[in-house]
Amino acid sequence: MGAITQIAVGTASDEVARRRFRASPRTKLAPEVHARQSRIALLAFQYFPDREAALRFLNGVDDALGGRPIDIASFDEAGAERVAAALR
Repeated sequence: MGAITQIAVGTASDEVARRRFRASPRTKLAPEVHARQSRIALLAFQYFPDREAALRFLNGVDDALGGRPIDIASFDEAGAERVAAALR
């Protein structure tokens, strides 16, 4: 009985271990995109009185900017500068 239990547990443990270490299907951000997002997020957190307001700004659609500020800042340096100017 102990051997049967050990095989069943061993099989399940191996399956769990294999699933745990699979690569994530999500693509990682390029370093320059990550840097722009971080810079804009930091500016937003400094500009707004609380975290929730900053997150609403970053993730909400801003008509003056033409979209979500975090997406605009991620696209290119010019977009990041436009979002930064809106926060100044």
